[in-house]
Amino acid sequence: MGRDSHLVLLAVLLFSSLVAAAKSADEDVIFGLAKLLSNPPSSWGAGGDVCVFDGITCERGGSGRVTSIDLGDMGLTGTLPTSLSSLTALKELHLQGNALHGDFPSLAGCTDLTRLMLDGNWFTSLPSDFLKDLPSLQYLSLEDLPLKPWSVPDAIVGSSLLETFSASNASIAGAFPAVLANLSSLRSLRLSYNNLTGGLPAGLAELIALESLQLNNQMSDGKLSGSIDVVAAMKNLRLLWIQSNKFTGPIPDFSNSQLEALNVRDNRLTGVVPASLYEIKTLRNVSLTNNLFQGPMPDFRGVNVDLAADTVSRFCQSRPGPCDPLVTTLLAVAAGFGYPAELAETWNGNTPCGNWIGIVCSNGDVSIFDLHNRGLSGTISPAIANLTSVGKLDLSNNHLTGVIPDTLTTMSNLKIFIVSNNSLDSELPKFKPSVKVLADRNQFGKSDSGSQSVSAGALKWKSDAGMIIGILVAVVLLVIIVGLFVHHRRKKNAEKFRPVSSKGSADESEMMKIQVVETNWSANGNTAVPADYSQVSAGSANITHLFESHGMQLPIEVLLKATDNFNEDCILGKGGFGVVFKGNLNERLVAVKRCDSGTMGTKGQQEFMAEIDVLTKVRHRHLVGLLGYCTHGYERLLVYEYMSGGTLREHLCDLQRSGYTPLTWTQRMTIALDVARGIEYLHGLAQETFIHRDLKPSNILLDQDLRAKVSDFGLVKLANDTDKSMMTRVAGTFGYLAPEYATTGKVTTKVDVYAYGVILMEMITGRKVLDDSLPDDETHLVTIFRRNMLDKEKFRKFVDPTLDFGPEAWKSLLEVADLARHCTAREQNQRPDMCHCVNRLSSLLDEWKPTEVDDDDECETSEMHLNQQLEKWRCDDFTISDSDTFSTFNM
Repeated sequence: MGRDSHLVLLAVLLFSSLVAAAKSADEDVIFGLAKLLSNPPSSWGAGGDVCVFDGITCERGGSGRVTSIDLGDMGLTGTLPTSLSSLTALKELHLQGNALHGDFPSLAGCTDLTRLMLDGNWFTSLPSDFLKDLPSLQYLSLEDLPLKPWSVPDAIVGSSLLETFSASNASIAGAFPAVLANLSSLRSLRLSYNNLTGGLPAGLAELIALESLQLNNQMSDGKLSGSIDVVAAMKNLRLLWIQSNKFTGPIPDFSNSQLEALNVRDNRLTGVVPASLYEIKTLRNVSLTNNLFQGPMPDFRGVNVDLAADTVSRFCQSRPGPCDPLVTTLLAVAAGFGYPAELAETWNGNTPCGNWIGIVCSNGDVSIFDLHNRGLSGTISPAIANLTSVGKLDLSNNHLTGVIPDTLTTMSNLKIFIVSNNSLDSELPKFKPSVKVLADRNQFGKSDSGSQSVSAGALKWKSDAGMIIGILVAVVLLVIIVGLFVHHRRKKNAEKFRPVSSKGSADESEMMKIQVVETNWSANGNTAVPADYSQVSAGSANITHLFESHGMQLPIEVLLKATDNFNEDCILGKGGFGVVFKGNLNERLVAVKRCDSGTMGTKGQQEFMAEIDVLTKVRHRHLVGLLGYCTHGYERLLVYEYMSGGTLREHLCDLQRSGYTPLTWTQRMTIALDVARGIEYLHGLAQETFIHRDLKPSNILLDQDLRAKVSDFGLVKLANDTDKSMMTRVAGTFGYLAPEYATTGKVTTKVDVYAYGVILMEMITGRKVLDDSLPDDETHLVTIFRRNMLDKEKFRKFVDPTLDFGPEAWKSLLEVADLARHCTAREQNQRPDMCHCVNRLSSLLDEWKPTEVDDDDECETSEMHLNQQLEKWRCDDFTISDSDTFSTFNM
């Protein structure tokens, strides 16, 4: 034989030996399985060829590899061998309908597996690498398994060919698995009778191939909730079962749907049943019972409809037909608010002049429309203008966005219009002089359009105009004289007013701060300054003209007096680029941030400018308010509202130094929700999209009631609506930086979500994000937190020992821990949006109610907001009858 022949023979022998070894390994697995089964099939002997065993299929062609195990519905008992993953040629594993128990073994490495059916067994847990490396999987069924609580692993993304995922009554817990949105081949999804909570992720709209979606009868206390708008995008959907949950809002437009069966009974759906639903030609079965529907009775013809009597009574008539015109108008108004459930409770039937909440009628028409402090979101509908008899319209202290419709100015009988403390934008329409308008604490385009108050007292204003102008002229002259005097005394005061060093605290070293300049270079070789702000040299006075239009600049003498010449006894804290002093400004407590411009350089100048620019554009009850600023020589000063409760960091990690009592779990939950709402506003509810970039406990301030506000906006990044992802300089604090941001400089709103998840972890554990006093493998909180979550007992010991838990509190902590885990996902597309965080926390926490305070006393307190003082001043200037009395609200 030649050399080549010998090589071929050697290769054949080697291949044959490998095949034989693989076949032998497969036989060992089957024999091992037979030993663990209490009652194996009768054909399974102690030896012989396993390929002739009942339920075993082997590959043809001589290899003898096991390709299928079909033992379904054989009444088998026992356990499974851990060597099951050695069956690397396995394509199908059917074990349904038996009584197998114990832990289900790993299948990692079974890359050819296409079908896995485990229904109806007694398995207690799934392996940590469940669904890892199963790229060929197309059918997965895990029905009726008494497993320990688990969540769908992110590894399922690798099973991109999956078409059917059925896991009803399988103990899946926590938020809806958003990772499923990545399975574009999915045609059938059933997760009924689990313990899922929260809303449906927006990403599910990408499942355009989905034909069957069953999420009914969640057994968790919170159940699935929120809007069902996302399902309307599933154009191939034929069956939708979401009954027995807590979904809210209206049924979406299904005009492009192929629905055949729809079951939404036993939820809290509201609004008018859309005509697009009962006009679907393929629709055969519908169940709408036990919801909060309103408006006209839907006209389902040729469809089997489940409508109980109590649901029918909610419609304006017992048969299809139009509603009373007044009811139609009010429902159009409710549509702007998203048909909130609170309104739907009473806004039903065909007569609004009775028990409809917020509606007062006179002579059969609406005279007062009062929905203040109802937690409303959405927009103000132009349909309100059709309520021509309304004299008082109050929508204050809600979360309304968008514009105030111009048509409201045509309401002939309107006397009082109140929209204070919302997030309305654009311009305030010009109402008639006879209308008293209160619209402060919104986001209007002009700083002077926040309030408009005109009534009978207007004549008094006109008569005093001359005196006011005279006073203003005198004040201007006085300021000029004082300015000249200060100019001549500058050198004499220099020693007295020396810049204060801005060294950070010992526990939050500046080494944790990071500021890596982006790799965009200008023509002269210098690093480029971010496009958001112009470069300003240290000591430049050019900053002044940038913000003079806001009318917030204060003279240095005022702040010297307020802080007792920056007395060290007034220092509240140090860090970043300055020192924060407690001050008394005209009998009002304030916080004065003194930035040492002489040492902070261009970067610090930009942060100073950024903070002013951002805080003059945004206002929210959970964002610290900017009251004014000052530039004087090298001095850069910012004046904020005073937060007497200190920082969240002091309440979590610095208890020995601060002397604070440990926060209870309810207090931590409330703070977490406050912060989430503030960041949610920055991300999507303000006029523009802002990214904070330095969210951490030391930048979360608390008031005397331990309600939270986000502060320190020096690193805030403005994102254009068309550019929510940007390459920028990396800035922030180590430990809170999202991985993709720290490595690439790519910043999105998910950067803040990551930092928020870290903060949740700190609130749960009472630990700092980076703690060098611990062993090397425990210094990074995110890593050790995610690791400990895998073991419930270990995780319980990991939780802050100062917390005292009952069963409900522990359950809620696990929910928040799961949210923190998702927020800190390595991939940004696997992190939720802040609105999802708000929704999840809101469902876990009862709505906070402020302590009752006498209105007169509240108006007199020295710590109330300037806009509250303005509102009190207006209240004193106008006389309103008892029927027109309205409330003022804190931000």
